Amino acid sequence: MRDVVTGFYCDVLRQLIARGEISTADSVLVVCGGPLDEAVMREVGFARFVISGLDGSAAQQDAERLSFADGAFDVVIAHAGLHHCYSPHRALLEMYRVARKAAIAFEARDSLLMRTAVRFGLTVDYEVDSVSEDGKAGGVAESGIPNFVYRWTEREVWKAIATFDPRRKPRIEFFYDLRIPVQRYARSGNHALRLFGTVIEPLSRVFAAVLPSQCNEFAFAISKSGELHPWTGAGEKQA
Repeated sequence: MRDVVTGFYCDVLRQLIARGEISTADSVLVVCGGPLDEAVMREVGFARFVISGLDGSAAQQDAERLSFADGAFDVVIAHAGLHHCYSPHRALLEMYRVARKAAIAFEARDSLLMRTAVRFGLTVDYEVDSVSEDGKAGGVAESGIPNFVYRWTEREVWKAIATFDPRRKPRIEFFYDLRIPVQRYARSGNHALRLFGTVIEPLSRVFAAVLPSQCNEFAFAISKSGELHPWTGAGEKQA
């Protein structure tokens, strides 16, 4: 059975590996990471990877100010972590800077469906539940303050990369899936919400196929092998 949490994560990485965009032999940095990321890295087959959390302690990296040199890792990945940063854009650009081949992010997409879901209480704008019981961690930048759930669009990703790296034309692939948070609905104590999740979950795969842009699972793989602009003095692709 496809795991509802790691399924999309693994599927996207395996697609990129199968097409030769990335390799299990690549060096990988995972930012804003944790145990789930480690499990996925091993499941997919990466042999060389580093998992870093959100804060700037000695054992971890601040995702918005990575200490690594440009191109220090072949691949840089963030799964559901950018929206825990004070500046998700800055963290994404740091990922891109440190990556030699590709930066891959998994986040929520900003869509009419998601805005409607927030309005009717089916999902949230602030992750209050992510804060630890002692109120000291789990929020924005791993603080006790609940983080805003920053949701992206394709155009927004494209503009951020084009601005940061004007030497090349952005080469970005987008992926979509729909995940119904049935476990969170069950914990909410709201019977109507729990019933909604139970009824709609079996239809999620059909919905994802018909209206991918309205899905809540969203990933983007930003390749650094895009075509260089004429003003760089090189017309060929640069790895």
